[in-house]
Amino acid sequence: MAPREPEHPRLDGVELVTVLAALAEPTRLKIVRMLAARSGERAWKDIDLPIAQSTLSHHLKILRNAGLVQSRTEGTRCFISLRDRDLERRFPGLLETVLSCRDAATRQGAGLRDQVS
Repeated sequence: MAPREPEHPRLDGVELVTVLAALAEPTRLKIVRMLAARSGERAWKDIDLPIAQSTLSHHLKILRNAGLVQSRTEGTRCFISLRDRDLERRFPGLLETVLSCRDAATRQGAGLRDQVS
């Protein structure tokens, strides 16, 4: 018997607050950044974070239910991809803005450290 594919929500039914809540957790944001850094799919084993497999599964489920990622299985392997095109249609500019925030915050923090020194 083939494994059942997980359900993926239609993005027109996903609220902005759901997406933002999923992205507000640092580990989930790291996962989204990893997926955004490389177009296409990533195998679960390629998501290198210091967390248990069950915790990774939990975070990916939240991201999937928020419409941020899509997963598929192939044999015993599971692949994850960012739904960036779908997200751009539903929430134009959101993903780009969220992903660029860390870079801006890092630059801002460096500027503050320079002022204090």
